[in-house]
Amino acid sequence: MNQPFPSRLPLAQAPWGLLDGLKPNDAFFSSPATTLLGRGMAHQRQTPDARPQTLDDTARELFDTARRQGHPDPVIMGLIPFDHADSARLFIPSELLRAAPDTSGQRPTGAPLETRARSITPEPAPEHYCHAVDRALTLFDTTALNKVVLARSLRVQTQGPVDALALLKRLLSINPQGYNFALPTGNSESLVGASPELLIRRVGNSVIANPLAGSIPRHGDAGEDQRRADGLRVSDKDLREHALVVDAIVAALRPLCRTLDIPEGPEVIATDRMWHLSTTLEGELADPSLTSLGVAAALHPTPAVCGAPWQDAHQAIKSLEGFERGYFTGLVGWCDEAGDGEWAIAIRCAELAPEHVRVFAGAGVVPGSSPQGELEETAAKMRTMLDAMGLDYEDDALPVSDSSCGSTNTTA
Repeated sequence: MNQPFPSRLPLAQAPWGLLDGLKPNDAFFSSPATTLLGRGMAHQRQTPDARPQTLDDTARELFDTARRQGHPDPVIMGLIPFDHADSARLFIPSELLRAAPDTSGQRPTGAPLETRARSITPEPAPEHYCHAVDRALTLFDTTALNKVVLARSLRVQTQGPVDALALLKRLLSINPQGYNFALPTGNSESLVGASPELLIRRVGNSVIANPLAGSIPRHGDAGEDQRRADGLRVSDKDLREHALVVDAIVAALRPLCRTLDIPEGPEVIATDRMWHLSTTLEGELADPSLTSLGVAAALHPTPAVCGAPWQDAHQAIKSLEGFERGYFTGLVGWCDEAGDGEWAIAIRCAELAPEHVRVFAGAGVVPGSSPQGELEETAAKMRTMLDAMGLDYEDDALPVSDSSCGSTNTTA
């Protein structure tokens, strides 16, 4: 079911070959299945919220408008926020180019960047994050909450704008099989990232979901790196966290699918900085009119980025995190008029503005988690973007020493 999408659009020679045409306010999205470059915006909508019905109505309106104005093959690209109450950004590019999957085995070349920072401000401070994790651990004993994903960010004041094209090339060279994207968010800003996680892919009646949950940072020593992967494979804490996510997605997909193939257990996959537990779910839709955007809206947010139960986790995030996620842990992707498309979870990403960038990371907190462990996990995840930008930051910008969480309960 991992076949490439049938293409009705011009094909480039290689996925990264499209990047040379990227301009400000263009949209780029690549996956193992397809790569799209959207030039300009023929039609766009900023929705009042990101609830499933709103997204569906907006998509229909965009397609209807495009068809009336003679667009030959409209495709929606866009960003959906983490919180349903926030605004989504959906648009149809004026021109869309598509590249077929690369089968050469070659990696694109991406020269290292040298971003210079005036200042780096953790949002929230590491001590606040550790305290939030500690408070979450107490909620497991006093509420119905059994998992919550807590995130943090770094705000980097830069000496000049980060080159989105150069950054995207670097991300593709590091993670060519990931979900790499650069999408405009308005006001000369963009969201750029290299997500490892597919929420949903739809091809005809077939759908694929690939939830990730349960992670450990990789290590430079090959032996230690393999020991970490082997340990993650049998970690009770991480397997419980992963099962929560898979069970929730299965529960959401079952009513939508005629058939659903569920593996017996997860596999361990690698990115440049992390090992992850991964499960691939494959199904056949019962209603062929249900689009990739419709399925994505029905699943989002999953416990992989929010927690479980959903209402309790969402409330805990609101009260504990201390910053607004925006599009981080939301969705990025595309949907064509036939309903085919892909939506990846917006993680391992950064918001790029002319004079600053914001880098994000989150970690799943479950019984048995420790504040220090979650702080270290978020630090490792942030380094995908920080390293890709070549960001020169002080050692204390990502404090992961024992003193960072010294006042918290690390035995829960």
